[in-house]
Amino acid sequence: MPFVKPSNKILVAGAPLSEECVTEGALVKPGLLVVKGTGDHQVGLAGAGAVNVLGVADYDARYNIADAFPDNHPVRVLSGPAVVVLILAASQTIGKGDKLIAAADGQAQAYPGTPSAGDEEKIIGVARESVTTGGAETKPILVELK
Repeated sequence: MPFVKPSNKILVAGAPLSEECVTEGALVKPGLLVVKGTGDHQVGLAGAGAVNVLGVADYDARYNIADAFPDNHPVRVLSGPAVVVLILAASQTIGKGDKLIAAADGQAQAYPGTPSAGDEEKIIGVARESVTTGGAETKPILVELK
């Protein structure tokens, strides 16, 4: 049975690990990849090619799913084996099964080529659907986190 991409949540399937953290800055949104902030309890957006991605920021029903959380806001970070909705960066052509890595601003992008030694740690998951974005657009994409 295929996965259905929801418009109002991040977790699609699975039982991921869930860590309670707080945002550092006001840029973290649901569906974006996060890394450790200044403190172990804080998270900020992952950068392009990040090797230290903790997971994805989950949805909070108190906010619109497209809005950033305020600074120092509690946020659940989902990781581990699960299917989630991430935000795909601009100018991407992704096929189902393609490996993905972090892009700028916590978004996801295609892994360029075949993983070489030491690059496996950059791969955050595998696309569970095919999605193409234009030069100035981002779109949600179903991803199976590793």
